[in-house]
Formats: sequence, structure tokens, C-alpha cells
Amino acid sequence: MAGTPGRTRVRIQCRGSVQGVGFRPSVHRLATALELSGWVFNGPDGVVIEIEGPECAVSEFVHRLPSSLSPLARLDGMDTTPIPVAGDTGFIVRPSEVGPRKRAIVPPDSALCADCRAEMEDPEDRRHRYPFITCTNCGPRFSLVRSLPYDRERTAMACFPLCEKCEEEYGDPVDRRFHAEPVCCPACGPDLWLVDGERELGRGPSALGQARDALSQGAIVAVKGLGGFQLACRADSDEAVARLRHRKKRPGKPFAVMARDVAEARSLALLRPEDEALMLSHRCPVLLAPKRGSSTLSDAVAPGIGDVGVLLPTTPLHVELFRDGNFGPLVMTSGNLSEEPICRTNREALDRLVGIADLFLLHNRDVLRRVDDSVVRTAPVGHTLMRRARGFVPEPVPLGLSAASPVLALGGHLQVAACVASGEDAFLSQHVGDLDTDAARAFLREVTEGMEDFLQVTACVVAVDAHPDYPSTWYGEELAAERGARLVRFQHHLAHAAAVLAEHGRFPEAGRKAAGLVLDGTGWGTDGTAWGGEWLLLDGDCRWRRLAHLEAVPLVGGEAAVREPWRVCVAALEAEGLRHLLPRLPLADLVPAGRLDALARVSSNRWPMATGAGRLFEAAGALFGLAAVNDWEGEAAVRLESLASSASGARPWDEVGIIADGDACTIPFAGLLGAAAIRLEAGEGRGETALGFHTTFCRLAVEAGVRSLPPSVRSVALGGGCMVNRILIRELSDRVEEAGFEAILARAVPPGDGGLAYGQAVLAAALPARGTDDWTEVRS
Repeated sequence: MAGTPGRTRVRIQCRGSVQGVGFRPSVHRLATALELSGWVFNGPDGVVIEIEGPECAVSEFVHRLPSSLSPLARLDGMDTTPIPVAGDTGFIVRPSEVGPRKRAIVPPDSALCADCRAEMEDPEDRRHRYPFITCTNCGPRFSLVRSLPYDRERTAMACFPLCEKCEEEYGDPVDRRFHAEPVCCPACGPDLWLVDGERELGRGPSALGQARDALSQGAIVAVKGLGGFQLACRADSDEAVARLRHRKKRPGKPFAVMARDVAEARSLALLRPEDEALMLSHRCPVLLAPKRGSSTLSDAVAPGIGDVGVLLPTTPLHVELFRDGNFGPLVMTSGNLSEEPICRTNREALDRLVGIADLFLLHNRDVLRRVDDSVVRTAPVGHTLMRRARGFVPEPVPLGLSAASPVLALGGHLQVAACVASGEDAFLSQHVGDLDTDAARAFLREVTEGMEDFLQVTACVVAVDAHPDYPSTWYGEELAAERGARLVRFQHHLAHAAAVLAEHGRFPEAGRKAAGLVLDGTGWGTDGTAWGGEWLLLDGDCRWRRLAHLEAVPLVGGEAAVREPWRVCVAALEAEGLRHLLPRLPLADLVPAGRLDALARVSSNRWPMATGAGRLFEAAGALFGLAAVNDWEGEAAVRLESLASSASGARPWDEVGIIADGDACTIPFAGLLGAAAIRLEAGEGRGETALGFHTTFCRLAVEAGVRSLPPSVRSVALGGGCMVNRILIRELSDRVEEAGFEAILARAVPPGDGGLAYGQAVLAAALPARGTDDWTEVRS
């Protein structure tokens, strides 16, 4: 270290989630405790520190800094450079340095922290029961900020001048609210009021009291949350839930439920210690966990499903809504009509939710970026991220290589999230959803423009799905043409495999290979069929090959067969010569015999072909009489998993084997459904048969693929939307490991289409890094 005898000075560049998380106060506390001088400020590249003092004390500062940070901070790297001593005295926090963003980022919105919760409960505290309490360790961040660096004047709080007491806290380096940009109190913060759509009913505590009373009496209340509006009603009232379903036009898809506290959450779902820890963390997602049979929830909350989505109050407003309320858990679902983005502004909510909500609990702190709740499912080991939004975005995911030029990837058609890759980081956007409506497609534009603006990059490469008819593909084509950017298209399942591999740092280097088993509903196949059950081999030199796959079956009626899985089931049984069983199967209770017979007769006609594992499990759900028609994506398959989970155990069926043709292996589709039909017709229990169906599929899937893998491949990525199924996660992982390979599962990124854009960004970034223009499919 450079300096005068006994004294030295260093400059430290800190990268990661280091703005808006109490990072500078932590630095100040550590520096003053060690009696060091210097300064700290927010800059375009993160946080910059200059620290000076005795060499041993400066070394101690550098050593202790990573472990001295606030809970929300994430330090990804520190570059330490010796510089000449300046001879200054004292340590100060300097004003932020404004300029083009390099690596600086703010953290995700964070759930209410324990310290703020304790102040809310203290009658002597000036923020007692204050619904907008916050500090450096909690509250809005991403949904609140306009631009970087993260300072109050660039947030939605700029219009709320600090009162004298808040100003004192904000400027005190030893205070928990030092430079907490959303800081406020009842004297200087946002106002809260209640309306019925036309007139104001009350403000402040009166508004909260009336909202509680209305909820207790069965009303539906629109509540302004961190990233937009939510719709709340009693979760123990059949009538209230039914009314919400009717008004929201959501007939069967499960609702999320907010519990008052962890004790109440335990009464609703089977929770492990790690589940409770996640619910109590700053992320506080909706957690999908097995329902308790003895809970007070209405059956209409998650009809026919074994799981329930539970979350805890994420904001102080939620806490106050529950306080003294004469009700138990509340349905807390997105404030929108089905298939539309959540409402962001008061005016938008009053316009779009007027036919759904009876009352509106509003405030005047603007939501600048709409961000829905994240959804995480409990899994045999760890958790599976199903929807990445509040609590996770805009936290970057490592790209695994360096993007030579910024990349914008746009995902697919369902569960869409965009992704911007810049340098060595990939930034997945918040959940956008399915692109079936004009409003959803407009939201995708809003998100992509917002992410590029926030990150201060303009993509030179636009990555899209190979499917020519996806709205995301059309948007990507338009965007690339407008800005003269390069457009690249990637096969759907190749992107899924790349996402899982890259998340774990296993994306193959040049000259290396990696494998993936991808299971989902539908992806555009290069042979003209709809893929969805594929073993893929990825070469680090940007080549890939399909090794094995699920047997193709006809989609009788085309797109209608995706929504009506009974059609796929009937076509498969007809192919197996089992049409005579149809009247004696549970499916016959859902579909008239005449329709079953008529469809069987035309199933050999020329129809689109599909190899999707999602189609297989949905067809099985129809076969078992669980759902002939999907009211929501994957409904029949989810019901089948719930049924299978009720069984205590089932061995794989020996009578079904893989279809071998030389070195090529195919996983049977019709044969699996036929074996299940024979067992059901013979009187085998439905739960046991459903579990046997799952375990047999897993045996066949692993057997078909691992025999084709080259000796150099030792790990297998398991991806695609089906990899949220607990039984598949457990069985496939175990069988891959038993075969001598490492099983890799998605963790930080959804395994389904919510992580697709991340995989596309990885594939796009690999092209210039490997000196090629495209990924080449090698056909055997």
C-alpha cells in the first residue's frame, strides 16, 4: 500500500447491489469505528470509497467491509487501488456523482423489516401504526426509482419534502434512516384515503378502519401495494371468493392468500423451516406449499389443487389492514382483469377495476414501475422459482460470459419476461405474463423500454424465439428494424437448456459439451412439429443436437387440442388400439361418448404433431377425469400431480419401454397413456396409477437420453415448465444421479418460460464470444 510511513490511502470501487441499501451508512460506521478518514459516494459504477489511515487499520477496513453491510446489500466485487495520501481528517458521505450508468444498480423492493415493524407497534414512536414506514433495510426501491444514481430527487418521493425530524434522521450517518430515500413520517409522507369509485369515504386511520369493516363483511377491496394494485377479500368466504372470480373473469385458477403472520400461515399450509425463512425474508414471495386439510380456507381459493399460495404482509399498509380486523386470511391477488397487467396508478385502478372492487384503498406515493408478486414453490430440495418479480428484480443473474454488445431478449408467448444482457450480467425484467391481449403486449414494450432506460443501455442485438407467430417475435423484428440492430432467433428448448446451465456456470466453453433434458408444453421444432420433451446436446462451439425425444402424437383440432387435452388423450388411445376402453374410463364422465368416438375416428387424419411433455401430462389429467378442458395453463397436469401426491408409493410399470430404432430412442407417449387406461379400467386406484404414471415416465425419459450422451458429459440440466412438478423434480434428479450424472436444476431463474429470455440472452452473447454468427443444429 502506498503512503507516508505508517499511513496509507486506498480507493475502493464496490460493485453489486450497493445503492439504496444502507451501504454508505455501513461504510461510514466502519470507517469511524476504525478512526479512518476519507469519503464515500454513489457513482455510475456503484459505490466509490477512499479510505486513509494507519496501514493496519486500512487493511482491517478492507477485510471487515463485506461482513459489515446492511441486510439488503450484495457486494459482488471490490477493486482496491493504492493512491497517495491526502491528509484529510474525518470521514464524510459526499454527494452522488451523476453520469452514464456502468454497473450501479438498486435492489429489489423489500418487505417490511423487523425494526420498522417494532416501531409501528410502539405507541410512543412517532411512526406508530404509520402505513408508509420504511428505512434503509426495507420498502420500495425498484418500483420507486426513476433513474440512477439512487437519490431521493430521482424517486417518486421527490415531491414529499422532509420534515425537520426526518431530515435529521436522513442526514445522520449513525441513524438507520441515513440516506433512506423513501423515508417519511405522518408529518411529511404520503396520504391514505378510501373511495367507493365516486366519492371519498375517509382518510388515514378512518380509511383503514372502514376498509377492515368492509372486508369483514365480504367486500372486495383494491389495495395499492409496492408495485401496483392488489385485490383483497376474505379467503374463508365462499361467497366473497366466488364473487371475485366472477368479476375478475378467473373461473378456476388458484388465488394467492395473505396470512396475518407465520402462525396463521402454518395453519393454511405445510411449511418447513426453510419455507418460513423465505417468507420472512426481504423477498417475501408467494410460497406454493401443500395445503393443510384442516385450514379455514374456502375450497374456491384453489379448487381441486393440493397446493395453496401463501404470503405474509409485505408492506406496512398490509400490516395495518390486518390490525384488529375481524377476519382471517385474505385472498390477495393481482389488481387486474385476467390476462392484463396489474394496475399501477390510482386513475388506472379506478378505470379498470371499477367492475371488480367495491372499495379502493389509495395513496399518493406513485408506483413508477409495475411489479407483481413473485411466486416460489416448495421443492424436494430447496425452492423452485415460478414467477420472478417483486423481491428479485432488478437483481442481476450472472451471464456466464461477457456480452460484447448489449442484448435484449424477449422470451416467448407465455409467462413472458424480457432480459437485458450487459457486460457479464443479465437483468431479467419483472413478470409480464401471457401475450394474449393488447394490454399485455403493451406492457412488454413498457418493460423493455423501462429496463433499457434504467440500465442506460441500448441493445445492439435482439434475441427472439424461433416461433414466427409469437407477438414477442414480431416486436423483436420491429425493434431490430427500427434501430438497425441484429436479430437472432433461437429454438425454444435450446434456450431453456442454456438458461439452466448458465445459471450454474455450466454453459459449455469452446470445445466442451453439455446436456439438457427439457420438458414443457410447446416449442417450435425445427422439423415442423411442436416439441416439448427433448434431450439436447450443446456444444461450446455453438452447435447443438437433439438426442432423444418424446413420441409425436396428433393434436386433433390443432390449437383446440392445447386447451382441450381430452382430444390428445383420445388420439393416443386410438393409436394404441384402445378405443373400446373410452366409455369405461373416468374421461367418459366429462365428455359425451359420442364426441369421444367421433374424435377417435378422425384422429388418424392429417393433424399437427407434438412431442410436448406438457401435452402428455395434461392428456393424462383428462384420462383420469380431472379436467377435460384447461381453464388455465397446465390445469389438467397440475391436478394430476395433486392426485399422484396423495398416493404413498408406486413402482414404475415394467410393461412400458422406450421405443428404440438403432441408436435413436423415443419416449413412448401413447404407450404410457394406454398403460394407464388399462390399469384404471382394471380397477387400480387412481392415486396409485397417477403416481405410477409419473415414475414410469421418469424411468423412460432418463433411459432414453443417458445412453446417447458422449463420455465427456457428466452433468444434465433439467429445464422447461414441467420442472416445477415436485414428483418430476425428485424422480428425474434421482434417476439422473443414479445413472452417474449430476442433475442441475433451475434455482435463481424460473425453469419455465419466465426464464426463457435469460437463455436467449446467453445464446446471443455466446455467438461473438465463440466467433460465429448462429447456433447450428447438427442432425444425425
